[in-house]
Amino acid sequence: MASARRCSVAASALGALVICGLLGGCRDEPAEVVEAARVALSNQDDEAFLALCEPKTAALLRNGTRIQKESGRVWKLLRDGRPSPALLPKGDIGEVIESGPVAMVEVRLANTKARVPLRLVRGQWRLDLVESDALLAAIRPVPR
Repeated sequence: MASARRCSVAASALGALVICGLLGGCRDEPAEVVEAARVALSNQDDEAFLALCEPKTAALLRNGTRIQKESGRVWKLLRDGRPSPALLPKGDIGEVIESGPVAMVEVRLANTKARVPLRLVRGQWRLDLVESDALLAAIRPVPR
């Protein structure tokens, strides 16, 4: 009897998670994802940061050391083999623009603005840094 009750509770919980995921009501807002990513970077928690990235971005960053060796270049971004705080702009989170499966979070610092792109992945907002200006700036070769 107790085993059947546990199965029923587990099935109810799983059903609630599936419904929540399908409706998209259980996901963090784009600005919350950017803030959580900043915290992960400041705590040097690479896995927490990579979990907040969409798959292309996470794969690029996970393979950074190999990419650096194969390219023969020293990129600022990949210099220490871990995600760099330079991937996310400093400043205050401003306007968030959502358009279907894509969102842009504006970050303002003094008179400058930067945008952080996010993409819906399996119902959750994830950083799409492969599409960001910050990544392009961070992977420029280091002058020798």
